[in-house]
Parts: sequence; C-alpha cells; structure tokens
Amino acid sequence: MSENNKEPGMAYSMPKLHKIMAILSFIFFVTTIWVFLDDYMRPWKAYQVEAMKIQRRHLDAKIKEAAKNIDANKLAELNKRLAKGQEIVASRKDEIKKIEKELNGVIAKIKDQTIVNGQLNGRVGAKNFNFETAEGHGDEKHAKKYFKDLSELKAAFVKGKDDLKFYQAQEKELHAKIADLNKEITDTEKEIKDITNTLELLKMAKKSTDITPVFALRNLPFIDFMDPTIKIHQIVVNNVTDDRYFRQVPKVDRCITCHTFIDQPGFEKEANPFKTHPNLDQYVGLESKHPMKQIGCTACHGGEGHRVNDFNSAAHMPDSEAQEKEWVKKYNWHEPHKVPQPMFTKSQTEASCVKCHQGVELIPGATVLNEGRMAIEKYGCNACHKIAGWEHKRKMGPSLLKIAGKVDKEWFKSWVWEPKAFNKHTKMPAFFRQSNNSKPEFVRLNIAEVNAMAEYIWDKSKPYEPNEKYRGGNADKGKELIASIGCMGCHGVDGLEDQSKAVKAYAGPWLSGLGSKVSPDWIMSWIKKPWHYQEDSIMPSLRLTDAEANDITAYLISLRNKQFESLTFAPFDLKARDELLADYLSAFDTIENAKAKVAKMGDREKTLDLGKRSIGKYGCFSCHNIEGFEDYAPIGPELTKEGSKPITQFGFGIQHDVAPRRDAWITAHLQNPRRWDIGIDKVFRDLNKMPNFYMGEAEAKKITVALLGQVSDPLPLAGVKRLNAGETLYNDAMKVANKYGCVACHQIDGLRGNILGMYADDINQGPPRLVNEGHRIQTDWFYHFLTNPEIQKIRPWLSVRMPTFNLTTAEKNTLIAGFQQGAHQPTFEEPAEFVKWAPGEREETLKLFTALNCVQCHTQGFNGETPLAPDLRKASKRLRPSWIKKWLTNPQAILPGTTMPSFFGENGKEPIEPSYFGGDAEKQINGLTKYIIELGQ
Repeated sequence: MSENNKEPGMAYSMPKLHKIMAILSFIFFVTTIWVFLDDYMRPWKAYQVEAMKIQRRHLDAKIKEAAKNIDANKLAELNKRLAKGQEIVASRKDEIKKIEKELNGVIAKIKDQTIVNGQLNGRVGAKNFNFETAEGHGDEKHAKKYFKDLSELKAAFVKGKDDLKFYQAQEKELHAKIADLNKEITDTEKEIKDITNTLELLKMAKKSTDITPVFALRNLPFIDFMDPTIKIHQIVVNNVTDDRYFRQVPKVDRCITCHTFIDQPGFEKEANPFKTHPNLDQYVGLESKHPMKQIGCTACHGGEGHRVNDFNSAAHMPDSEAQEKEWVKKYNWHEPHKVPQPMFTKSQTEASCVKCHQGVELIPGATVLNEGRMAIEKYGCNACHKIAGWEHKRKMGPSLLKIAGKVDKEWFKSWVWEPKAFNKHTKMPAFFRQSNNSKPEFVRLNIAEVNAMAEYIWDKSKPYEPNEKYRGGNADKGKELIASIGCMGCHGVDGLEDQSKAVKAYAGPWLSGLGSKVSPDWIMSWIKKPWHYQEDSIMPSLRLTDAEANDITAYLISLRNKQFESLTFAPFDLKARDELLADYLSAFDTIENAKAKVAKMGDREKTLDLGKRSIGKYGCFSCHNIEGFEDYAPIGPELTKEGSKPITQFGFGIQHDVAPRRDAWITAHLQNPRRWDIGIDKVFRDLNKMPNFYMGEAEAKKITVALLGQVSDPLPLAGVKRLNAGETLYNDAMKVANKYGCVACHQIDGLRGNILGMYADDINQGPPRLVNEGHRIQTDWFYHFLTNPEIQKIRPWLSVRMPTFNLTTAEKNTLIAGFQQGAHQPTFEEPAEFVKWAPGEREETLKLFTALNCVQCHTQGFNGETPLAPDLRKASKRLRPSWIKKWLTNPQAILPGTTMPSFFGENGKEPIEPSYFGGDAEKQINGLTKYIIELGQ
C-alpha cells in the first residue's frame, strides 16, 4: 500500500477499508436475510397450506352433498311462510314496540332493585355485626337499638327481594308476549335452520380455510407470533417420558403439524402426510383404546416427534429399498445415525406394543408381533436367552433323560452333526459345518465334541422299555387318522404336506423319517401314553384304540430316511479329545500344567468330562432335560432390553453388506449367526457358537419386530396397561393354553387356532372356536371335561378329537378361573330351578320348536338320524342359561359362520316365525331357553 494514500496516523488506507467493509456488510446482510428466510420458510408450513386446500376440497364435496339433501320444495314453502309471517308481525309493530318499551322499563327497575338489594344486604351484615358485638359485651342499651335497626333493615331487604321477584316475573311475562307476537317468524326460522344447519356449519368451516389478506397478515414475519393460523401443533403425552439430558420429561409429539388429518375420518384416500390413520376405531381415533390425544404418535412409532424442521428431523425410516430411493429423491433422506431410537419402519410399528402391554401371551391386533413372538418360542430362543416375562415357557426340545431307550447312539451322533440331513423341517439348529468352523482342524475337534456328548448323555440316560407292543397295522388308515383326529394341530407330517402348510404347526416336531429313528414299540407306547416315557410331556393322549395306534404306527414307521440310515459317524479321535480338554483347563493354568492334568485322567473320565463341557458350551441343556445340568443358567446374552441396546455394542465384524442398524443386525444374525466371524482369524475356543436355524428372511424380520419391542424405556405406571385381578387370571389361563398347545386347535377369543387352516371349506368341521368361553360353560362341567373329555363328548360328528392332557389340578383350576374371569362371570351360579311355565307358554314353545325344525340338527333324543349339532339334553348341565339366551338371540354375532341360524335377525328382535307369541321375539327366546333347560332336567 502506498504511503501517500494513508491518512496521518493511520496504518491502512481508509478508502480501501471502506470498500472492504461495504462488501462484508453486504455479505452479512444477505446472510442475515438468508438465515431469516430459511428459518421462516419451514417445509411444514407448506404442508399446512396444502392441508387447508385439501380440507377445502373435502368441504366443497360435503357442501354439495348437504345441499342435495335439502328438500328444495319444503325450503321454498318455509321461505314463503316466513315472508307471510314477517307481514303478520309487521302489522303488530306498534303493539310490539309498546311491550318492548314496557319491558325496558321493567329491566331498568330490575337493575335498580338489584343495586338496592345489594346495599341492603351489606347494611344488614354491618348492623348484625354491631348488634352481636353489643350483645356479647353486655351493652343492652345499644343492643336494643341495633336490634331495632336490624329488624327494619331485614324487613326492607325481604321486601326488596319480593319486589325483584315481581319485576322478574313481569320481565318473563313480557318476553313471552313478544315471543308470541313474533311466533310466525321464530317458528319458521327454526324449521329452516333445522334443515339448513349442516350446510351452514360446513360453509362456516370452509370460510376458515380462505386464504385472505387477513390470513396473510396473521402469518407475516415478525408479527406471526401473535395469532398465526399456520403454526406447530403438538400433543403432550404425560404418561410417557423422554430422556432429555439425563432428565425424564413428558413426551412432546408434533407429528400432527404435518399429519394434519391423522385422526379424522374421510381422508383415507389422500397421500401422506394427509392420510387418515389406518384402523381408526382401534388406533388414534377418539373412541379407540389408543386415542391420539392421550397416546401421541412416537409412543408407538418411535422417532423424534418434537422435531419438525423437515422430513429428516423426525428420524423417519423407510420400509423398503424402493421407499428409501423415493425418499432420497423426494426429501433428500439420509439415515439418522446420531439418533439413539429412530422411527420404526411401517412393518415394525407393532414392536411398540410390548412397552405398555407387558406380561401377556399375545396382543390382539398385533399380528406381526404375535407371529414374531411365536417364532421365538418355536425356535426356543428364550431357552438360551433370558427374556423377562418368559420364565414360564417350557423347553422346546424333548427330554434326553431316557434317550438310550428311544434312539440309537450312532443315529444320535449323525443327527447332532447335521439335523436337516435327516429332517429338513426340523427346528433343531445346526452347530457344525458352518461358515466359521468348516476348516479341517475345526471339523476334527467338532467330531470329537459330538462323540463325547453322545457318550455323556448315554452314560446318564435312565433305562426305558416301551409298555406297548406293535402288532402290525394299516398304514393308509393310519395316515387318514393322523390327518383327521387332530395330530396336525401340533405336528407337520411327511406325506401330508398340503395340510401341514395350511396349519403351520410348531408345538411338536415335524414327523419325518421316524422309521429310521425309533422302534415301532416305542411309537406305540408314545402315542398311547406319552408321559410313560416323559413325565412332563405336553403331548396328550388321543385315547386311541389298539387298532388305531397300530395303524398310526404303521404309517409313521413307513416314513424312512434310508440315506441317513447308511451314515456312519466318524470314530472318536482321542487325541483331539485330549487337546480340547487341555485347552479348557489352560484357561486358568499354563498349557503344560493343563496337559499334565489331562494325562493323569482316566480314559472314561476324559470322555465324560469333555462331553459335559461340550454340552455346556453349546447350551444343549437349554432345550433338553439332561442329567447334571438342572441348575445351569442360559448361555446366551439376555434379550429383555435388546431393543434399546446401543448400536455400538453390536459386533458387525467386517460385514459391510449389513446396514449399521439394530434391526438390520438382528435380522442378518438370525439368518446366519456365524457370519460375523467371516474374514476374521479366530482360534477354536473363540468361535461364535450360536447355531444356525436356516431361518428365512420373512420369519427373521418378524422375530426382529418382537425383539425391537424389548426396550428399557421407562414408562410411568399410568402409561402401562396394568392387568386387574380378572385380567391376570385370564392371562395365566392363556399361558396354560399356550403351553399345552390348546391354541393350536382352538381359536380363543379370536387368537390362533392354527389347525382351522385345514378346514377352510367348512370351519365348523374343525375344533370349536372359543369366544367368551367362561360365559358359555359352567365351571364344574368344565373341570370334569378337562379331566375326561371322552365321557363329555359334545360333537360326535367331528373326526377331530379333544385330547386328554396330563394337566395338574392347579393347571385345570387356572384354565377354569381364567376363562371365567375373562368373560366376567361368577365362578358358580345357583342351579337352575325346575322350569316354571306361564299358562300356555310351554305348548306355544313346543310348537315354535317344531316350526324351527331344531331336531333336524339336534337329533339326539329326538330321532335316530346322524347328529349335526350338540345334544340339547346335555345343554343345561354344560351351558350357562344366560349364554343359551344370548346364543339363541344371534349366534352369528358370537361365531360368524356357525351353522346355527339366526332365527331372530341381526338385532335379535325379528323372529323368522312371527305367528308365535304374537311375534314377540323376547318371549320366543325365553320360551326356547326354558325348554332347553327343561330337557336337561
């Protein structure tokens, strides 16, 4: 810079500094405007303007519809009457004015008298105080004077109130006269309003959507804080809290800022975010169990509901790759890596149900979640991984306490080595020949482990001899029996793949290759009396005859896997055994000392030691009863709070094809748990041990939903669905029903009933659906039925059988009390008295019974035809009288699709035979109820 351009005493040239300052000031000004506009022009404002346009369009349609519904002729007639009435009222103008003038005078008197009364009331209070004070101090002179004055004031106050009442009566009378003089107008205007009110209200609502200068003014920058129409809307969910900087604060949801019509019907066909929520009567609707004003949005959907800056701020998550591409293009979406709990995808939303609905078996309406939880139980995940609330679940695998009396040891080794080589449908997972342990040196050690496990289990196995003898049977008949009597409610069966696919049973194993696995005598003993082999088995008795048991056995032993039969397991490598033992012992000692300890052990001792250690290593005891492992804890990490586990604690290894998300890791892990070891050099002892179930992606995703629901989110008690005493008993009953597979055959209150998939053509040929069963049946009858279903046979025409379960007395009582409480019924009712008939009532009922032709289906006791419905003679001992009446009123409302006709219409008041009891449906139903009760007496 030239010295000549400097002013005296200045270090820089001021003209240049002015230019730089001007440029920087301009940049700062533009930046300020930019920041301001960026803050003001939020995307959600555009959504609200668009919502106003959509609402206006809907209102226009409603206005047109409302205008169509108005009777134009009647409206024209009323308008004519109104004009005529106005003429009549106009002729009374002077009289009305006179009365109005008088009315104004009365109103003025009322106001004056009200003031006077107020003053008198105050003076009475003051004088009363003087009187009481004088009286209290014994000042009789002043007390008498004050009392006299007080009496006069009270008399004046009473007169004032009477005068006020008189004026008010005059006012009322004058108003009535005016109303009478205007009657022709007011009455007609009321009628007009009655037929045009809806239209007028809609027009007023439409006016609120007008974009006018006033609208623009209210939403201008700087002044929009006063009374804007475009603003953030929010719900404060007091029963749910968020952790904000280590402090629990009420959850704030602002999702409705963009999802403007989410709880309003009529917008189902609009595009998001303007669409009505699905199943409004169940979710977010005002009359639903989850009203939006109380539950909010993020309590179920997750995400950051308080952030509404743009689409990404709420932490939306796409449900598919196609949706992700759409969002990237439309919203510049990116994955919210820094959000601990991003929003659930659409297909994962049901995971949130677990937070509030804790300690229940299944949650009505949560189909995906329920299927995921059933899959967890199916594969026995809860056996290796603790899940709080699942402690009552049984072990999914069969007992190995008497295994030597069931299968051959060599078969057992080959089975453990590769279960699906024997039964491709098995739920037994594969531990060996996986991606991380297929190296020859690892295979050698695995073979030694399997040999050692077999030796240990056979050493501990108790002796067993079948108690039945197979004497030959008809395999074709056996196959028919398996398909018809109910076996497939729990078992898939080779040769019956179509039925198995329809049922999707999982309580029992898929029956495949049994002829290559067990002896015919063992099968006979098992199907006749399962608890002879395993005392705690849930397998019931179907009360098979010897001929039926032989036929079923004949079919089951015909299922062979000859290729598997030819397998010979590798011999026991004793050197590998010793290496493994030394490796175990070196965990707390030097390798030299470990080898020395192994060398001192006997040969049998080494084998049994390795067998026990290997069983413990792979967690076989989690699914199977094995002697010596009664008190062992589950070997897998706890899953109770898996849905809140930080993503940093999931080991992704070097698998970059799995998105760094909690749900992605769980799904990938379920499909191949050993994948995380791929590409990583590990020693044998450190290999991932979780077995491979060869699970499909669809099933893995359902389990993922169930696990995502296992969160640690703190919920106030007011936000949790707390079961009352009756609901707790019902839930305990459902635990028993689930344990023994009752829900595999019976649909209970709309849930499960897997075997009904076999009866798609006629659901009534399957096991009965149980709806409010505690109201339907009597308590004592139910107990005896659970003890011996055969003597209480209800539907002899069905081929499927109600089994006899090895229920304990406590379990029977739990089922009975739970169903009874679930239906809100008393435990016992007073026995029905001998039916009392009104004169002529029984005769009329018998005629009605005949006219309805009830004995066409309920044949037992009436004719010799094949019954198609239960025996009415047993109904009064089995059914509650109130349920009989309810059933007769409208059976289709209880069991849609039942063969029982609705004789009295959908409302129970329209009899199909109106000629009886004067067409009174109530009397007809009462008569039939009495007659059914009488049949049992």
